[in-house]
Amino acid sequence: MSAVRLGRFGAGLVRRLAIVNIVALLPLVILTAMQTRTLVNEASDSLSRAAMARTVQAAQQEIQLIGAARTLARTLAQMMPETIGDTDACIRKMDAAARAYPDFSLIAYVPLSGQMICASGGRSHDFGGNPFFARLTEVPEPRLVLNPGGPVSGYAVLGVSEPVFGPGGKQLGIVSISVPHQAIVAPDTVQRDTLSETPVALITFDNDGTILTHTVPLDQTSALLPAGQTLAGLARAGAHTLSNFGPSGEQRVYAVAPITPELYLLGIWSPANNAAMINPSVAPWLLAGLMVLSGLLAAAFAAERLVIRHIRSLSAAMTAFAAGARLRPRPDLVDPPAEIAELAEVYGAMTETILRDEADLENLLHQKAELLREVHHRTGNSLQLIASILRMHLRENPDDAVRQVLENLLERVMSLSTVHLGLYRIAGSPEVAVDELIAEVIAKVDMLHSRSGRTTTIETDLTPLPLATHQAVPLALLLAEVLAAFLADAADASPLRVRVRLRAEPGKAAVLCVSGPQSAEVRLTGTGGSAPEVIAARLIRGFVRQLDGESALERDGDLLEFSVGFTVRQGTIDPAKVPEAA
Repeated sequence: MSAVRLGRFGAGLVRRLAIVNIVALLPLVILTAMQTRTLVNEASDSLSRAAMARTVQAAQQEIQLIGAARTLARTLAQMMPETIGDTDACIRKMDAAARAYPDFSLIAYVPLSGQMICASGGRSHDFGGNPFFARLTEVPEPRLVLNPGGPVSGYAVLGVSEPVFGPGGKQLGIVSISVPHQAIVAPDTVQRDTLSETPVALITFDNDGTILTHTVPLDQTSALLPAGQTLAGLARAGAHTLSNFGPSGEQRVYAVAPITPELYLLGIWSPANNAAMINPSVAPWLLAGLMVLSGLLAAAFAAERLVIRHIRSLSAAMTAFAAGARLRPRPDLVDPPAEIAELAEVYGAMTETILRDEADLENLLHQKAELLREVHHRTGNSLQLIASILRMHLRENPDDAVRQVLENLLERVMSLSTVHLGLYRIAGSPEVAVDELIAEVIAKVDMLHSRSGRTTTIETDLTPLPLATHQAVPLALLLAEVLAAFLADAADASPLRVRVRLRAEPGKAAVLCVSGPQSAEVRLTGTGGSAPEVIAARLIRGFVRQLDGESALERDGDLLEFSVGFTVRQGTIDPAKVPEAA
């Protein structure tokens, strides 16, 4: 069963139910993934628009200052031709403008020579050779130029210039207004939406990616930038937004807003629900994956709860019953489905039927064994009665020839009686312990051929060997004839030594060997010519044929050895039970 369950993919009930659930949920999973992806994209777009709007809102004050600077520069440029020759009047005019716009760090008129003598606060400076001034005057048109280090103010400024023309249309100089470049955030005007109330950071930078101002310490700005992006790259991309993850894994929304062609503002925002945010690339498949997982868990639970645990109990009960356990043939099922409960009832009825049949078979086998024992017992008793009648004839008949025939008949009848009485004692099993049967035959034959004045020694070396009855009987009768041949023809007064060996070999081979005096050869081969000798040889050959064996006679000095080898027809000899040869 385990080979079937593990050998083929999908053979288990849980896996099959899981596959069915996945196939059934597949359209819904695809639709859910598509809808979730659409929602995630919409949320991302909304977040991007909010970030851009909030970034522009955060820079609104600076944008308004730039607009005011442009208007003021244009107005002063139109008024400057009237006061070019009067330095004091020019300075008063610049001071008045500075008082009206205190956020500007410097308001000045600078002639093309670069000698600034008309400026707010009465300041003066020589801009000759200054690249910042050269950029403002290289083209006679309004300009916006970013100066990271203002030569007058000493900090980053945005220079707004307006050309000043004389009566003939010739450029005389420029009106320059320096706007302090600061990132200004007005929390009171910010409304809470999908972003946090205040930005994580606001950073201004130029086209080259140089950071000009920042709302966080400078050493922290690099850690806040989007991964794989540079400020110069963000400037080249123009106005845009992107979503990325910070160094500690939190989500960040980045918005780049151009303030001027050379000035950019980077707003770094954190989503208002940042703790619940997940990677947008994973979000479309998360719900679909949860649906598939829930389907798999439901299939596993349903299969285990409704089917598998009951099948496991049934399987354990069947396996135990097949192995021979008969104490609890019925499985213990707790609240099974009706179909499995019916299957358990059918299995219980089947086991009861098998148990009854086994009991009937055991009774029949017992009766058969008893009948067989009775047959062997009655046969042995009948042969004993025949032997008694033969003894009566021996006592009443003086003829030696007749007595010799009767004695031979008596020996064979007693051998048959011994075999049947031995089978009676060990009947009831499909196999006969032939070593025990041979021991009884040896004792009976030795008693029949015992003579006064002769010492008879029969040595035995018998290996335990179970044989079927149809082989045990001819083997025992063969031993009786062979043993009688060795005992009957020995000299009357000489000591007699006979050795009987039964050995089993691994596999299905067995060998019976009987050794003794060489005088037994005449009776074993039937070469003497007398009727008893010929009959004995014929019986020996007949018993060997019944065993499907092969017999052999070998001489070893003064001894003669008769051996017969045969194949065990039922069962196999266990090598562990075969003792080593003596």
